[in-house]
Amino acid sequence: MAQKKTKAKKNTRKRKPAKTTIVNLKNNVEEKLRELRKKEKPFIRYSFHINSIKVDANNILEEVIYDYRGVLVIPKSQKDNYKPGNVSVTGVYILSNGLKWNGSNKDMSKVSKSDVINLLKDNIREGYIDSMKQTIEKELMPEFKIINDLPWKY
Repeated sequence: MAQKKTKAKKNTRKRKPAKTTIVNLKNNVEEKLRELRKKEKPFIRYSFHINSIKVDANNILEEVIYDYRGVLVIPKSQKDNYKPGNVSVTGVYILSNGLKWNGSNKDMSKVSKSDVINLLKDNIREGYIDSMKQTIEKELMPEFKIINDLPWKY
């Protein structure tokens, strides 16, 4: 006689977590996000951009018109709180006759962009750069926030 083999039934029903467990997990995630938002702050990245250059009859650099730009860099945790943006301040640098730098006697076609930017970085007063930074910072990150999404609006 053939014996019948009995198969054990596997329980395929998945257990759902309790509602309190789900709420606790959501609260933990939100708490971690709040802590991360406290630690991560947006910052401004500054850079020089050359707009135009004035040369003399011998094609030697005399004047540089530039933009000093600030770009707001926002961490992922702060994307909801800040709007991306950039601001630039325009300036003019006139080279003095006794100035010593890489391209002081070179033809302008042989001077690189990085040489001109290094010239600006080395010779513009630190106080002037700080005031440009303050102007950019006030535009990108104002002291007061205007809240349009009021909680009692319906």
